[in-house]
Amino acid sequence: MDSEGLMPKKMEELAFQSSDKIYGKDDMGPYECLRMSFGKVVGTMNKLANAMENGEYDFDGTHDKTPVPPVVLRAKTVKAQIAEMDQLKVKMETKEESMKELKLQVMKKQEEVSEMQVRIGLLEKKLENATKDGDSRLEKIQRKHDELLAQLRKKEKEFEETMDTLQQDIDTLEQEKIELKERLKILSKKTLIEGITRQAKHPAQNLGSPVHSEEGYLLQDSPYFTQQVKSLREALKSVKDENVRLKADRTKEQMAKLSPLRVPKKAFELRKNSGSFKEVNIPVGIQGKDQLNNLRKDTAKLLEEVNMMCACPKVIDISKRKPGQEPLTELGNPARELVARTARLTLMGRKTQQLQVQVTNLLAANRTGGQVRTDLSTFPTPEFARMLLEKSAESQLIGRISIPTKLGQEDRIPLNLQPSSFKDIHAAFLHM
Repeated sequence: MDSEGLMPKKMEELAFQSSDKIYGKDDMGPYECLRMSFGKVVGTMNKLANAMENGEYDFDGTHDKTPVPPVVLRAKTVKAQIAEMDQLKVKMETKEESMKELKLQVMKKQEEVSEMQVRIGLLEKKLENATKDGDSRLEKIQRKHDELLAQLRKKEKEFEETMDTLQQDIDTLEQEKIELKERLKILSKKTLIEGITRQAKHPAQNLGSPVHSEEGYLLQDSPYFTQQVKSLREALKSVKDENVRLKADRTKEQMAKLSPLRVPKKAFELRKNSGSFKEVNIPVGIQGKDQLNNLRKDTAKLLEEVNMMCACPKVIDISKRKPGQEPLTELGNPARELVARTARLTLMGRKTQQLQVQVTNLLAANRTGGQVRTDLSTFPTPEFARMLLEKSAESQLIGRISIPTKLGQEDRIPLNLQPSSFKDIHAAFLHM
């Protein structure tokens, strides 16, 4: 480091780097490059100084004006005048065209004015005709008005005359009414009773027909009694309708209280035409599939036998026998046919019971905890049997026992009881 704190080596390195970046290929070292650059600067400065000494930079920038010849000036003025003339010609042409258009418009307006005058004349004529027609109509209406006034006066006179006659008729009717009231007062109860008895003696006579008394007065049925009879008939009809409605409501309530019919679900369907069972494919993997198929076949066979027995009953032929004569052999004995029929019915009943037992055992076997095995046989558990009995349609609702519980915890538990258990529960409730 020198006395000023600079490092010459670093400065030299920086000079080399800067000369490489600036001069590139023409780099000859920082010292040579700086000498050449400063030499060029000194040369240009000397040239500027010499030019300033010689007065080359003393020009103020003004140039001498060259005079324009008068012919050119005259030509320019003539050209300007010619251009103005052309413009004036164009303006004149436009004015002439506008004048022509205005003349045409004036002609059209004159034609329109003439047409309007003609129309005005026609309208004036129409107005005159209309006024004449209006005057004639007004005269006719005035005549009709006068005629109607005359007719109205005549009608008023006729009305007054008719009113007078009607008033006279009313007065006469009032007098007749008073006379009739007096006559009715004169009539006694005896004449009324005689008229009623006479009417009862002649049933062919209509009830609404008038009755003549001995004195010749006309008697009729009282409107009060006829109205009363009519009202009584209407009341009787309404009472009958009310009774019918009450009976219908009571029947509906009784039908609603009956337990609904429960149709058990079956794994097979009954054909409509033949009466036999339609086979249903049982899914694979169900326990007791073979046994269920056998039960289904046995049930179909038994049902077919029952249908044949009901549809085609065998009638014992006794037409060839004489009364009081016993048959020669046992084959022709009618009692034998009755015994055979009874035996067949008994056999079918046993088969039905056996099928029911087999179905119950199959259901119990396919349900966990539904079967009890013993050394001799297997039986369904009492709980399972009770459940089947509750689901069947043979169970009947006898009563309900309600126990108070919290809201939302209500539950319905069906109980299938024997008569003895039901008696015990009934006795317990009676002693509470």
